[in-house]
Amino acid sequence: MSARSSSLCLALLFALIATPVAAQEKDPIDVVKVNTDLVVFDAQVIDKKTRRIIGDLGKEDFEITEKGIKQEVSYFSRDELPLSIMLMLDVSGSVRPILHQIRDGALNALRRLKPEDEVAVMAFGTTYKLVQDFTKDRELTSRQIEAATANDSLGRGTFLATALESAAVHMQEGPAPSSRRVIIVITDNIALSSDRETKAVLEELFNGGTVVYGLIVQAAFGKFFKVMSLGQLSKGVNAFVEQTGGETLGADKKEVDEKLAVVIDRLRARYALGFRPTNTADDGKLRPVEIKISQTKKRKEQPLVLTKRGYYLRRK
Repeated sequence: MSARSSSLCLALLFALIATPVAAQEKDPIDVVKVNTDLVVFDAQVIDKKTRRIIGDLGKEDFEITEKGIKQEVSYFSRDELPLSIMLMLDVSGSVRPILHQIRDGALNALRRLKPEDEVAVMAFGTTYKLVQDFTKDRELTSRQIEAATANDSLGRGTFLATALESAAVHMQEGPAPSSRRVIIVITDNIALSSDRETKAVLEELFNGGTVVYGLIVQAAFGKFFKVMSLGQLSKGVNAFVEQTGGETLGADKKEVDEKLAVVIDRLRARYALGFRPTNTADDGKLRPVEIKISQTKKRKEQPLVLTKRGYYLRRK
């Protein structure tokens, strides 16, 4: 065989071998594209009466419906995922009398996190500032919390919605991809948001799969203001908590550390549920979803599922 013929044979053999290898290298990309249709919901299940966590459920115990149409649960997990927590600290004028207790509680709560958990910190008043991006460095986070609560440079008002929208957008890019994403707002809850603002914030929270928890701590002024307004102006974080499937906890100024520990423990006990929508149209509209516990077997508890109220189908 001539050198030229030998070279042609080798080239042909290499092409035959390389073709399936190239196909194998493309397959994972195709799989990823298919999996973008998987919609995942983070859910907490509690007893409606006692508020205790129900943690012994399996995939078959959940029912998911989208606009009344039952969806097949194609993904289920109860793994204790690493936490990506955005601490939002209210530093407005109404909380300044108890701000040092809030600061100390936040600092102590950092010790309850696991090494793989990451934390970011945002402070807000009239305006807001991301004082620390996501990090596992607890000492750095502690220093930034102390600096953020040292003065009133962010103003004495309470503009929660604009700060929360910025936090929600950041939650789509900042945290580790495999983590459980949560924003914990520590506030006296004296804030108002327009319907337009609320809608914009919720869209960003849904897009990022972020859960909002509210820790409500009120100084004397906050309690007086709540009574005088008949509670109408003390619901700042409530809608965001309810719509994303989080929880609201009240705390005395001396209980911030203790209640933050409760929040962190409850975060680790959430479920992850996924399904592939039967309606595959990318219409850009909010798709309401309801997740319930199946009634096929009797339980002593009254299960209540806390999860986000819907999603937007975003094809990539």
